[in-house]
Amino acid sequence: MEVFRRAEVVAPCNGTWDAAVFSIGLFLGKSSVSVHNTLTGAQVTQNNLVDLNLDRVFDEKDSLLGYNLYCLISPVSFSCGNLVPNVFKSSHRVTLLGQTSGGGACSVLHLTTADGARFQMSSPLCLSFLKNGSFYDIDQGAAPDHVINDYAKFYDRTALTDYIHSLY
Repeated sequence: MEVFRRAEVVAPCNGTWDAAVFSIGLFLGKSSVSVHNTLTGAQVTQNNLVDLNLDRVFDEKDSLLGYNLYCLISPVSFSCGNLVPNVFKSSHRVTLLGQTSGGGACSVLHLTTADGARFQMSSPLCLSFLKNGSFYDIDQGAAPDHVINDYAKFYDRTALTDYIHSLY
């Protein structure tokens, strides 16, 4: 177990926009996430740095780039939990473990009617990543680099560590 803590970092990928941006920045040194508006055709890329150690300085101490990095994915990894592994996969710096993520590219639009009723629906904002100047949507999900068929191994640190060590 001690080797696992020092040599590898594993992050589950589900969550919200802020968590996705933080996770990407933490693993890759900076977070670069793109959005494409399917109605207007507008495209934007948001770049963020993470101050991991809270010293108010953005430097090499604020990422995990010196480690072997892994991300667990499954069919229930969707939306922002699908965005993170797609960005990781395109970076070639993080190894994806598990099963193909659930997909889904459109962010959730939160709405309220005049009388206060709340509802949610898919928005026209399509989560994407930018590679070689082109926007790629993440709707199909991300395929793992190494498949884990047994979900029980997702939560068993010893089995997960043994599996990661068997890859080398």
